[in-house]
Amino acid sequence: MAKDGGPDWNGLFKWSIAHGDGTNPPRALSEEDRKWFMEAMQANTIDVVKRMKEITRVMRTPQDVLQSQGVTPENIEDMLDELHEHVESIDMANDLHSIGGLDPLFGYLKNSNAGIRAKAAEVVSTVAQNNPKSQQLVMESNGLEPLLINFKSDPSTNARTKALGAISSIIRHNQPGVSAFRLGNGYAGLKDALGSDDAKLQRKALNLIQYLLHNNKADRSFATELGLPKLMMHLAASDDPLVREAALSGLLELSQDQTSGNALPDQDKLKRDPEEPNRRDQCDGL
Repeated sequence: MAKDGGPDWNGLFKWSIAHGDGTNPPRALSEEDRKWFMEAMQANTIDVVKRMKEITRVMRTPQDVLQSQGVTPENIEDMLDELHEHVESIDMANDLHSIGGLDPLFGYLKNSNAGIRAKAAEVVSTVAQNNPKSQQLVMESNGLEPLLINFKSDPSTNARTKALGAISSIIRHNQPGVSAFRLGNGYAGLKDALGSDDAKLQRKALNLIQYLLHNNKADRSFATELGLPKLMMHLAASDDPLVREAALSGLLELSQDQTSGNALPDQDKLKRDPEEPNRRDQCDGL
């Protein structure tokens, strides 16, 4: 093992070369070699489910108790970053509910610390993204409601943006989620986001608007009545090129509907510059 207690990666590398370079037939490992190899591997092996259970216990612990033990908001954010890495595996994302981790995670969406609220939303976003099972579990656990509240009224723009990202992950390809978004006055939140001064929040809102209008054509007239075309026309002249791209894409989507098309001013302006690269995929990832 390495002197600092970590894996002896250099020794492990040399061992693997010596025992598997293909120039000699494989030989039986001695008990000493086998023991050394297993110790080297186990030194860097983490029981992810066990660790997620430990994180869940911390999330369930009252904040005043954590503070009395010297746990800071920064410590909690670091812990949520670790949980975020674990749930990037779809199996671990689904396991989070089975070990009781979803409910306390939703509780962190209501935390007084904006950084913790934002980190919690990031975890929810990853749990639900392209994962129908976890989308359903989040919905059944009423996880969408605190995200809608944060998206529409959080004083932190970053927390609002992260909440919107999580909402998008939950409702995409999830019709019950879209319906709940409408009932939760989500479109009003999108309108407010378009009027913000934050380009990242604007991009996320525009990308979700385009998705909703493309997949729910009945929403186009409603979006026009709500005044979204005027806001998108304004953002089509944004200094941010990705905001311009997303705004034009949304307007073109609206122009497909005959009932709302007449409400769009100067539709000739909606034509793309043929030499401008398509960055929609890049926008979706922001």
